[in-house]
Amino acid sequence: MRRILVFAKTPYQKTPYDRWLEGTGIEPVVLTTDGYAEEYRRHLRHVHAFADYDTNQLVEKAALRLAREFGVEAVFARAEADVLRAARLRELLGLPGQWTASALAFRDKVVMKDHLAGGPVGLPEYRQVESAYTVLEFVEQHGYPVVVKPVSESGSLGAAVIRDETDLDAYLAAPWPGTSMVESFVEGQMYHIDGLVAGGEVVFVQPFRYVNDCLSFRSNDWVASLTLEAGNPVHERLVEATLAVVDRLPTPENTAFHCELWITPDDRLVFCEIASRTGGGMIATTLNHARGIDIDREWLYAECGLAVTPAAAGLRPFAGMCIPPLNGVLEYLPEDGEPDCVHERVLHGASGQTFHGGVKSGLFLAGYAVAGSSEEDVVTNMARVHTWFAETAKWRPLGSEEGAR
Repeated sequence: MRRILVFAKTPYQKTPYDRWLEGTGIEPVVLTTDGYAEEYRRHLRHVHAFADYDTNQLVEKAALRLAREFGVEAVFARAEADVLRAARLRELLGLPGQWTASALAFRDKVVMKDHLAGGPVGLPEYRQVESAYTVLEFVEQHGYPVVVKPVSESGSLGAAVIRDETDLDAYLAAPWPGTSMVESFVEGQMYHIDGLVAGGEVVFVQPFRYVNDCLSFRSNDWVASLTLEAGNPVHERLVEATLAVVDRLPTPENTAFHCELWITPDDRLVFCEIASRTGGGMIATTLNHARGIDIDREWLYAECGLAVTPAAAGLRPFAGMCIPPLNGVLEYLPEDGEPDCVHERVLHGASGQTFHGGVKSGLFLAGYAVAGSSEEDVVTNMARVHTWFAETAKWRPLGSEEGAR
């Protein structure tokens, strides 16, 4: 029996590794969070669970022991929190796949931009923050607005847009505790491009437009990823720029990628960031509906040396819509009855649960895969879904009596 080690920071329903690998002669050995372990154990023999999974270094200790014990042939990790720990393990054991230098280039936003500086895709001005003086000097040189953000978080966690002296003082009074970078603010429409590299070749790529933006969760507003049709005027520009980025970085032989780019009001294309993983939120689900590809499964196959199935040639217009929680107690979360444009729902909450608003762009209370006859029709349908959800879900304020609205 061949075995692969899997860092599984996803629920079983999203990543059923036993079903994906059925009939291949490959058995997964899974490390996961306490919250997901029970469901994995119903289907798999080797499941190891951890509290505080992201920061618990017993995960690494167990991974090294299990990799040696089972003689694993490969390591698979689809979550941002696992990119570096998986790369270091591969490198330590001499296993194929992404090693540390590559992982850092896709995870540390300063290292990433250093690789891309002087290349064909434009960059904002940027610097790593060494102290408060770095930010002050950067503002003096480049003016407002600027963005300060962690170098290695995802989902816009910890990002601060600083537009004036008041914003600057608020940030400096409570800065992000880890390593950060500062860069010039880019005005424009943001897009993301998701794809798959297998055997050293880009075998799949699909551009999306963000509807609302990655910081919408800060105001408890929804964000969505809308597929772009091949005839969209910016489709090919986005694909070509992403391929140039992938080519310039130390890209592993097999990886999914999630790239973010802006197109500015004066029609410049500017790089934001790229990750060597699948996109979060509803992106993988949307790709399945729009292009008929389960990108996580195909990436797993590539890591295992199995044949990858190409995506369908055509595109069905779709969007993945993520609705964050509000501040309050959730009294009723609708589990059916959506408008007929919804093809799949993903819920991450239950009645009686207390929430304190949005946390990051990829985390949501309700996610919907929304279809339409065109890009414009999908946008219209998403507005219908949001209206339906806002009118149907029931909340009460924190500290109020049960049954209040």
